[in-house]
Amino acid sequence: MRFSALGLDRYGCFTGRRLDFDPRARLTVIVGANEAGKSTALAAVADALFGIEERSRFSFLHDYKSMRLSAEVAGGDGRTLAFARLKRRAATLVDPASDAPLADDCLAPFLGAHDRRAFLEIYGLDQARLREGGRKLLAGGGDLADTLLAAAPGLGRIAALRDRLRDGAAQIFNPERRNANAAFYRALDRRTKAQRLIRDTELRVEDARALREGADAAANARAGAVAAEIEAALALSRAQTLVLAARELRTIDGELAARAALGPLPQVPGGFVVRARKALADLALARDAEARAGTEAVAAQETLAAIAVDGAILALAEPVEALEDERAAVEKELKSLPNRRTEATEARAKLERIAKGLDLPDVDALRARMPGPPLFARAERLAGRLAAAAARAETLESERAKLAQQRRKAEEARAGLGHVADPTPVRRRLDALDGAEERERALLTLDRKLAAGRTALAERTVRLGLAIAGPDALATLALPAAAAAEAALRCVRTAGDTVSRQNEVVSQLSEQFALAETRLAALTAGRPAPTDSVIAAARQARNDLWAALRPVAMGERAASEADRAAALRLEPAIAAADRLADERQTETQRLAELAQIELKIAEIKAQLAAARLRAAEAAAQAEASAKAWQALWAASGLNLPADETALAVLREAGAILAAREALGQDAAAGEAQREAVRFERAEIDRLRLDLGLPALGAAPARMADLREAVADLERRFGQARTHEREFALLDRQAADIGERTDALAAEIAALSAEAAELFPHLAIRPGASHEEARAALDLWREAPALDEALRTAEHRIAGIERDEAAFIARLDELRRTIGAGVPDGDAFATARHLRHRLDQARQARSKADAATDMLAKRQEALAAARAGLARADAALAALLAAAKIEDAEALAPLLDRLDQATAIDGRLAEARARLAGQCEGRSEDDVRAAIAGQDAETLARAVAEAKAAHDLARAARDRAIEADTEARTAKEAMEQREGAAAAAQEAQDAVAEIAQAVERFTRDHVAARLLSAAMDRYRAKHQSPIVERASRLFATLTCGRWSGIGIDYDQDPPHLATLRDGQLHSVDALSEGTADQLFLALRIAAIEEHARRAAPLPFIADDILVSFDEARTASGLKALAELGALTQVIVFTHHEHVATSAERVLADAASIIRL
Repeated sequence: MRFSALGLDRYGCFTGRRLDFDPRARLTVIVGANEAGKSTALAAVADALFGIEERSRFSFLHDYKSMRLSAEVAGGDGRTLAFARLKRRAATLVDPASDAPLADDCLAPFLGAHDRRAFLEIYGLDQARLREGGRKLLAGGGDLADTLLAAAPGLGRIAALRDRLRDGAAQIFNPERRNANAAFYRALDRRTKAQRLIRDTELRVEDARALREGADAAANARAGAVAAEIEAALALSRAQTLVLAARELRTIDGELAARAALGPLPQVPGGFVVRARKALADLALARDAEARAGTEAVAAQETLAAIAVDGAILALAEPVEALEDERAAVEKELKSLPNRRTEATEARAKLERIAKGLDLPDVDALRARMPGPPLFARAERLAGRLAAAAARAETLESERAKLAQQRRKAEEARAGLGHVADPTPVRRRLDALDGAEERERALLTLDRKLAAGRTALAERTVRLGLAIAGPDALATLALPAAAAAEAALRCVRTAGDTVSRQNEVVSQLSEQFALAETRLAALTAGRPAPTDSVIAAARQARNDLWAALRPVAMGERAASEADRAAALRLEPAIAAADRLADERQTETQRLAELAQIELKIAEIKAQLAAARLRAAEAAAQAEASAKAWQALWAASGLNLPADETALAVLREAGAILAAREALGQDAAAGEAQREAVRFERAEIDRLRLDLGLPALGAAPARMADLREAVADLERRFGQARTHEREFALLDRQAADIGERTDALAAEIAALSAEAAELFPHLAIRPGASHEEARAALDLWREAPALDEALRTAEHRIAGIERDEAAFIARLDELRRTIGAGVPDGDAFATARHLRHRLDQARQARSKADAATDMLAKRQEALAAARAGLARADAALAALLAAAKIEDAEALAPLLDRLDQATAIDGRLAEARARLAGQCEGRSEDDVRAAIAGQDAETLARAVAEAKAAHDLARAARDRAIEADTEARTAKEAMEQREGAAAAAQEAQDAVAEIAQAVERFTRDHVAARLLSAAMDRYRAKHQSPIVERASRLFATLTCGRWSGIGIDYDQDPPHLATLRDGQLHSVDALSEGTADQLFLALRIAAIEEHARRAAPLPFIADDILVSFDEARTASGLKALAELGALTQVIVFTHHEHVATSAERVLADAASIIRL
């Protein structure tokens, strides 16, 4: 998929910006200075393809609702799609023209299986990830599998995941070294301690009975002490209540006396006091308002009478204002009159100077010959063309001399090269041998690897301890599958663990059953417990005796000797049945415990039977698992114990066989490679002979000599071709100079003829130079503006004089209309006086109008105040009549007494409420009767005595509680020691934790091993194409300083190495910048390999060339352009030199977009 266009419609700092991508370009460079929007455009690529993120940081200019991106993409199959992306939760893809929603999966054919994360990891590379990849290369020492995965698209985290799983497994269990902090060993220690505790825990029946009896006695003593303390507390509370009640009664008596002192009060309706006080306040306010309104009305009348209005001047207000406006304008113009006269004088003087410069007699003659705009513009153009023709003549002469000097230098340089042949055939032969040196070295390394591998396999086969001669003999054994062996071993271990657990459960249940029977015996010792069955039996015996004696008691038959014996037994039977029923009420706890222990015994019996059955089943399963294990190995003739040793042997045997097969494949590949190397060496010898180099003989292939010789040949051939192009260019330039010289001569003749016709009209002599003509035109350019300025000044002077005369005439006419009172003298002063008089008259009129309005308002306020006073008097009279008071002066003292009576009644109600709350519902008379004859001292003494008794009871209660707590603690400690149930549960929990630890260790350990195997398979599958391509890219990126990369098979595992002068060097020898370039070469090679297997997306690079110098920047751009043949490559950068280098190196293959 490729971008055809990306529209930043409303996104980040952009509005309506569109980036168009050239479909012919192999590399697109988007360059922008800081804050030009490079990061915004970079983020827009992913947001357009996969949706704007939920919390976008590019909404600072456009809010979420208005954010919009658009794009046009083209697929590899020729399909295209234009869409717009909006910031919302649903239907984010729309048609860019109509905003009609598009299907959510319309981009799927273009994106394939890639999501945002895969796109950024596979096809995104920035400076930070490039540097990180380089640092990991240096830190890892070039481990081949790790390096290939780190550079692979989307697989960079596989090695880290493998290490994390390996470390996690080691933290759970390490078979090589016991670690007390490991989860497996912690659980094992817990199980050992629990088993030790089971052995050490014992309990005797006599000690248990003594502790329980002591605990029961302490509990009874505690209940009695608590009841006594409660009674003492109640007595203290009653005594304290009488003291508080006496205090409240004294308060009530005092308030009653104060109420009686107020004397008789009249009966008034509710709210009377509030209404009366409000009526008095309203009356006072009404009287104050009436007096104030009268004073203000008199003052307003006096103010109106004091104002005088000038009606004569007000009638002429409009003429006076017009005259004042005219006065200001005329006076201003008169002040500028001297300046206008000065301007006219200066303009005339300048025109006289121009006339003299043009050899004209005077200003009038100058005005008469003033040229029009068309004539003047024609003369201007003619002067400019004359000046340009002179300048071109000088330029042509300079170019002719410079061209002759360049031709001499080019001829000398070409003569020094001699004859040079075309190097293209030689270059093709050299390119066909690309990688031959590395393939020859790889073949030698492979031979050493195969020999070492065969020896190692033989040694590993011997170390199995199975008496097998070698890996070939091992391959003939019918070994079981590893999965089947692991499953069988797991069954054997599971069966064994199940047998152990079931036996432990049987043992624990047996101990619990013995303890339960011991507890039952302790509960039933002594008198029988009053259970339901015992009580029913006693009642049945009583009923049987009564049934036998009832006919005798009713007189139905005569008494016999047996009846007398039954009568003697009846009374004890009745007493026994009643006693058991009473005991049932008091021994509820004992009965409950007895019922619980009987139920527990029944449950334990059932559990014990089930546990014994499960133990037998587990034993049978263990025997069957052991037989299945033996049958699994029968075909191979081996008899290995059912433990990890057998699995380790099986895994090692599988690894040996896999390595044997890999060695066979490597040997076959080596033979094919050997034939190719033999052919390439013959071709290298022929090429060296053609280039004049000595033959190789037995020495290793040295491609560097061939590259240098071909490069020198290409350089000389390129120089010769450059010189030929220079000669052709010089010839074309000489012809061009001749043609331009002829054209210039014809142009100068035409310009001279035009000047002879035009210049006399402007007082310029016909043969004048262009400098002389330019000076005359500059004088004519000033003349029109000066002539216009002179005409304007003269016109304005005449206008000012006319305006002054008209103003004086209108002032005289207005003076005659007004008559007396208008001063004579200066006309401007008289106009200002009239305007001042008009303003004063208008102010007097405004004040009179305002005073009239104010007088009307004051009179209305006075009437309202008098009406309010009448209403207040009427309201107060109504209240006095309701209270039957004739004198209004007596109302205020009465209101005070009523307020006091209300306050006393409130305090009485509060005191009686407190008394009722303290006495808990007893009436006031009952309380008075209870404390009658007792003074405060007597009541206080009773409280002190009750408090002392309560303190003694509380101390006794605390001692009983302490004794009960100690007895209960001892009993609980004894019960916790009963049996090994808790310790057994702890042991079971530890066993479960061990199983979980083993399961987690197995999962992490196996996962790490599987990842390692997958990394090895990936290395074996991809190392050849990726390493070969990355080798050529690395040589390009380093400008030939390093000849490529190879694989060092002498290390285990194989490591990546760099090549220089035919020697392998560890990646540790690289600088940080060169390590970055190595990682970039691997990344490009991996992406190319990935692109051949899946539809690629555009590769986005963000400032990855920052650490490259200028030469390696150019090489990096070339490498990226080669990737552009498979997928679109877009490089974002802040640096202008990157764009310049791309234009220089790639020419039309590069497209530059500047933000």
